[in-house]
This record gives sequence, C-alpha cells and structure tokens, in this order.
Amino acid sequence: MRSIKYIKTIIQDELGAVLEEIKESKFILPLVLVAVLALFFYLKPFPDRHIIFATSYAESDWHQFAISATERLKENSVDVKVLSTEGAVNNAELLDDPASGVNAAFTYGAALNEDQVKGVYSLGSVGYEPIWIFYKKNRIGKIDNFRDLAKYRVGLGPIKSGSYILAKKLFKTNHIDIENNPRFKADTFVNTQANFLNDNLDVYILVSTYLDPIIQKLIKEPGVALFSFKNAGAYVKRFNYFDVIDLPAGSIDIYNNIPKEDISLIATTTTLAVRRDMHPDLQLALLMATKDIIRSSSLLFFAKRNQFPSYVDPLIPISPVAQRFYDYGPPHSIRYLPYWIAGFMDRAWILLLTLFAIIFPLSKLNLHLRKLRYAVKERPHYEELLAMEKRLCKEDLTKEQKQAMLKRLNEINVHAIEDRVPVGEEFEYFAFLNAVDLLRNKLEHP
Repeated sequence: MRSIKYIKTIIQDELGAVLEEIKESKFILPLVLVAVLALFFYLKPFPDRHIIFATSYAESDWHQFAISATERLKENSVDVKVLSTEGAVNNAELLDDPASGVNAAFTYGAALNEDQVKGVYSLGSVGYEPIWIFYKKNRIGKIDNFRDLAKYRVGLGPIKSGSYILAKKLFKTNHIDIENNPRFKADTFVNTQANFLNDNLDVYILVSTYLDPIIQKLIKEPGVALFSFKNAGAYVKRFNYFDVIDLPAGSIDIYNNIPKEDISLIATTTTLAVRRDMHPDLQLALLMATKDIIRSSSLLFFAKRNQFPSYVDPLIPISPVAQRFYDYGPPHSIRYLPYWIAGFMDRAWILLLTLFAIIFPLSKLNLHLRKLRYAVKERPHYEELLAMEKRLCKEDLTKEQKQAMLKRLNEINVHAIEDRVPVGEEFEYFAFLNAVDLLRNKLEHP
C-alpha cells in the first residue's frame, strides 16, 4: 500500500508541475494543442462509413461482386451504394470526379492513361478477366486469325468500357483502326448481346470474368464458337499486362464437352481501385470483404486458391494500406475489434513505438519535470543566500542592514515552508532550511 501511495504522489507532483508550466509558459499550451491536432489529423481515428461503388452494367459480374461486398460491409456498419456504369474507363472518370461521390470502383489499368490514374490507388487485383471473342461459326465458319475478325460485323462494349479500349489496342497492333471502320459497333453490353443473338452482328468481343451472365449465355449458345488465340504468347510479350490462360476442352460442361477443344485466351486482371483520399480504415474493410468473397470456389475458375487479391497490375499505384496488407496481413486485432479500431491501432502503434524510443532514453537522464521546476524556483533563493554570505564576510554591515537581511531570510524561510516539496527532493529542502538557519545565526551572533 505504501508503494501505491508513493507512486500516486509522484504522479500528482508530475501533473501539478505540468499544469504550472503551462500557466507560466504561454507558448506551451498552443504547442501542445497543435501537436494533439497534428496527431489527430495523422491517425484519422474516425472514418467515413460510406462507399459508392462503380461497377458495370446491372447484373454484370462486377455488379454481383459489389453486391456481395455490400452484404459483408454492412456487418461493419458501412453503408454501400452500388452504381451501374459503362465500364472501366467510365469508373476511372467517376473516381477522379469528387462531385460524383464515387470512392471505389472496378477497372483495368491497361484501359487507363496516366492522367486517369493520378487520383486513384489500387487495392489489388481480384481475378483474371479474359478477352472473350464469340463468333457465329454456323454462319461464317471457323476463324483462326485475329485479323480476319475485322472482315465481319463486330460488336463491342461502350466506348468508355475496358472491353472497347482493350479491343482497340489489339486491333491497332494488327494495323486495324476500329474507330473509323463501320464494321465495328460500340453499344451497351446488353444491346450488343441482343444484336449478336439476333444475327445483326457476327462477332462479339468483351472482357469479363467467367461468371458474367453474358459469358454464361454465349459460351453454351448453339452455333456460337469461342476464338482461340493461337499466338497468345506473342500478345503477352507485346503487352505486359496480359497473361495466357487456358480453357481446357470440356471444362465448362464435361457431359456436353463444352468447349469442344482446348482454347487459349489472353487475360488481364480486374483492379479494385479507390480514391486516394478514402480513409485507410475503409480501405482495410473493403480489402477484408474482397478477400472473403474471393474465397468462394466459384470465383477461382482461372485462378488458384489464395492467388487473389494481390497486386499484379502495376499500372495503378498501390495503396499504402494494401501494401501493408499484402506484406504483413490484416491487423491481428481485427478478429476481435471493429475494423476502424483495429485500423487505428495498426497505424498508432508505429507512432507510439517511435515516441517510446525517444522518451525512454530521456527518462534515464532523470529529467523529471517536478524536480526541474522545484530547482528552477529555488535557485534565485540560493543566489540570494550566497550574496548575503559574501556581504557578511566582506562588508562591515550596519545594524539596519543586518535587520533587513534577517527580514528577507524570514520571507525566504516562509516561502520554502509553504511551497510544495516534490517527492525525492526532501533532502534538498532540509539542506536549504539549514542554510537559511546557518546564515541567520551568523547575522544574530557575529
């Protein structure tokens, strides 16, 4: 109990010394306030809990993914609004426009230019998205050469979709300009599908996952074939954001042997992008929800388990939150605490460790504020005693001068008694009183 009382007294003395220092030093309080505000601004403890998620057309694979994320994020009290758009480029434009409110979206780094990625971060890729090229085999026969596609009526996604931009790049490599070619028609994904099925188009090119409803429909449609990139490796060498993936014969439907033969596809990866000013804890919550969704085996058609999410598309800079997530995993405390508290602790511990590294060595110097302030306050009195001692030894003082010194000694004595003596300075206190008493005796009994 005595130890507890001693520690309590030390704490009271230290706090008292701090308050006295703040009262006397006018610059300390503003400095402390500025430091606290700076710390608050740096750590951002209270995140905004609203996400507006830009996807693609309604019922698309991206749209379904965002809906699944919504259900998981709601468990963390995050309000999510899913927005249907024209696709990857449109999503990047919405992210770059603060007035849109969009702060999360799916896109392709390969479909964006440098200006479109300046204001966004990547939380990583969530899966492979092949370039699917469907054509009416029962009408135009088998197509083996990519350039031959331009001979037919080709349907593409919206101009602001990744499907359109990536198709444009592929045809440009083959010296075909789709913008000035009347055979190429850009329209919504749903309209293009309808025109393709109604024989108004011969070819339909889109970039999407295997789960997209359009892919699920067309890949089993009678008379429709899927183009195989026989020189897929060449495209991968030409474009570093593509990978070769294989669609084995029968992998869609073993019983009906769909597809009939092995098919080589080239694929990019879908990037989950966010505005750079999205709160770090909200980014963490979105990453956790994404990882949870990808655990589903239905999303692993072209990927290995635990392959995604991961940062594989360097065309969009990675978020520091995502970088830490991939390097060290999620904060351990997120299993037991709300995401925003876990995220705050994950950011704060580095700062606290830094402060400890500074404060701990200083504490070994015994720079206790309570003792320092006591020494500063009593130092002038020691100087007065020294001055009196010198005068007493060197000067022939009159009775009136000695009386004045005695009066001053009594004032100093009273001040020393009334002043609070901090813990650990008791010896100094009594030594000072003895010095006062010794000088008083010299004045009274020369």
